[in-house]
Amino acid sequence: MSIDIEKLKQSNNELREIVNNSWDGIGIFDKSSKFIYVNNAFSPILGYKKEELLQHTFESFILDEYKEAFRNLLKANEQNQYSSEVQVVCQRKDNQKVYLQITVSLMLNKEFFVVSAKDITKQISDDEILDKYVLSSHTNLEGVITKVSSAFVALSGYKKEELIGQNQNDVIFKENSKEILDKYNAGLKSNQEWSGNLKCCKKDGAFFWISVKIKPIYNKYGDTTGYTYLMFDITNELTLTSQKRNLSNQVSVAQEEIKQKDKILIQQSKLAIMAETLQMVSHEWRQPLNIISIQAQKLELQYSMDMCPNPDEIVKVLENIKNTASELSSTIEEFQNYVSLKGGTKQITPSEIITKAIERFKQDQEANKIDIFKDIMEETPAFETYQNELTTILVNLFINSKEAILRNEVKNGVIKVKQYFVDNFIFFEVSDNGKGIKEEIIDKIFEPYFSTKDSQHGVGLGLYTCKMIIEMHLGGTIEVQNHAQGATFIIKLPMK
Repeated sequence: MSIDIEKLKQSNNELREIVNNSWDGIGIFDKSSKFIYVNNAFSPILGYKKEELLQHTFESFILDEYKEAFRNLLKANEQNQYSSEVQVVCQRKDNQKVYLQITVSLMLNKEFFVVSAKDITKQISDDEILDKYVLSSHTNLEGVITKVSSAFVALSGYKKEELIGQNQNDVIFKENSKEILDKYNAGLKSNQEWSGNLKCCKKDGAFFWISVKIKPIYNKYGDTTGYTYLMFDITNELTLTSQKRNLSNQVSVAQEEIKQKDKILIQQSKLAIMAETLQMVSHEWRQPLNIISIQAQKLELQYSMDMCPNPDEIVKVLENIKNTASELSSTIEEFQNYVSLKGGTKQITPSEIITKAIERFKQDQEANKIDIFKDIMEETPAFETYQNELTTILVNLFINSKEAILRNEVKNGVIKVKQYFVDNFIFFEVSDNGKGIKEEIIDKIFEPYFSTKDSQHGVGLGLYTCKMIIEMHLGGTIEVQNHAQGATFIIKLPMK
């Protein structure tokens, strides 16, 4: 028994080190929000020493206009609404403001809360700079304004509340000809980017001209949810141009401006992908981290109060923490696989890709129970691609087909891989006779963390990872459809 207690103490010390060295502030406070524990990260976030923090309530650092949201968060947790989180602004010891994203969880004894605080001041600061100096707006699919920058509000003379909820064509762009509006509306409806010059109407009736780049907004599944308008005020430039340059020079200037805007939008797209990825990682980590924090702090609190729990219960808690930490590690590895590809591109023929994929698939003993056939267009030329990643994607599809065949106990299981070339696009098709995918879930199989397997056999990242690599790095698409005997996955990749 003494050996077990020593191991438990050692594990508890290790867990305490993990919590203390976390980049996020982690603490425990009572129902009045008075701190009874804070980790090392809370000191630099709020600028106080640990001993000073323990003399205060967390609410005392929060600015008055954010306190009600914080109190509501505590009430929600007391009602077992554990998913609650909120942004607050706190006053540091040096009187500077710090923006925090906080998550609060009620401990099992229902007397104390565990709080996790992430410093998002830089993110907020960057957003404020863009809002103040960049002319931009967002609309939904019908052209109704959902967001507008302060810079555009200042130029137009409207207030934000006067613009949000209004159709942009009826308020800002109403002085443009029907021909111009119809042309850019048609482009947007076909999910095409649009660039050009538009006449804008201010609130006081005056006019100004903008050079605008309009780009569709996509969600993580590739659906268009609205449009981003990135604008440049060219009123003065057009006036000077009309005096000094002819029409052809105006076109050249506009084209150069469009190139510059394209560069900005490309960078914004990269940042959006990074932000979405980090948001997804944060989302997938938040609940496991809360579990680790609550269980670790519960043990530490019980020891500090001389309420030593049953050793068997402690061992079970520590096993849960270790398993949860292992899941976190697996999650980050999955995201790394498609965000940053390790290998480079090379020239290779589609038939070589398929051959390598089948060889790897055949190393699985269960694969020998299934016949696999090739239907390859041999005259398809070589193309440049991420060889390893594309091979892995095909292997992943083979494995999914194999599991469907075995799961549904199909006799004489068959996988057919087909490759062909149409209009500068290479197509790969993987079909099976595994009885297909249920119609109620076929639209969800590419979603992150959706899986038809038992939890111990997968976490649902396989097909989502394939989709992200194909779209982000290979410039292609992947879709699935059922046929009479099973399912067919279709990959479409550009030759260049």
